Amino acid sequence: MHMQANAEVRENVAGIARRITPITPLGWLARPLPVWPVERVLDELARRIVRRNPTLFDRLPLTEAARLRLLPLDLPWQIVIRVAQEGVRVSVLDKQTKSPACDASIEGPLERLVASASGDGDGDAMFFAGDIRVTGDTELILAIRNALDDADVDPAGELAAMTGPFAGMARRLGMMADRIYRNASSGLDLVRADITAPIAARVDAQGREVQRLRTEVERLNRRARRGVGETGS
Repeated sequence: MHMQANAEVRENVAGIARRITPITPLGWLARPLPVWPVERVLDELARRIVRRNPTLFDRLPLTEAARLRLLPLDLPWQIVIRVAQEGVRVSVLDKQTKSPACDASIEGPLERLVASASGDGDGDAMFFAGDIRVTGDTELILAIRNALDDADVDPAGELAAMTGPFAGMARRLGMMADRIYRNASSGLDLVRADITAPIAARVDAQGREVQRLRTEVERLNRRARRGVGETGS
C-alpha cells in the first residue's frame, strides 16, 4: 500500500510538472484580457476548415448537435466546439465560467491538443503517457479525429491563410514561433527532470525508511507477544 502511495506521489508531482509549458506565462498574462477576440479567430478558423472540407463531418454518428470541450492546461480558457451536420460553432469561455453540457472533454497542454487534432501526434500514446486526458464520449472524439486526419487539416496553415496578403509572413512567424516553442520545451524538460528527480528520490528514501520502521515495529511486537506468553506460562 505504501509503495502505491509513493507511486501516486511521484505521478502527482510529474503531473504538476507537465502542466507547465513554455506558453504558461502567456496564459497568466492573458487571464485578465477579454476572450471575444480569441473566440472570433477560432470560430472563423473552424468555419474556414469546414468550408474547405464540406464532407468533413458526413461520417460522424450525429443524430443531433454534439459539443466537445477543450481544456488547455496552459491557458485560462475553455473552448467549446459545437459540431452539427449544418456546421460548426466555437465558443471561448473563462475556465471559471460554467460551460454548457458537453458530450466529451479533452484536457492537456495546448500543443498536445493541437497535435492530436491535426494528426501530428499519436493520440493513443499521448493518452497513455498522461499528456492528454479524455472524458465522456470517446467514440465521438475518435470519429472527429479520424475525420480531421482524412481531410489532412492543417490548422496552422489555415490560420496563416486567414491573414490574406500577409499569409507568407504569418507562416514564417509561425515557423519561428514553433522553433522557439520546441527549444523552450526541450529546456523545460531538463528543468522538470532536475525538479522531479530529487523529489522522487526523496519519496523513495522515505518509503524505504517507513518500511524499515514497520519491520522493526513488527519485530518488537513479536518479541512482546513472546514475553507475555512466557510470563503467563
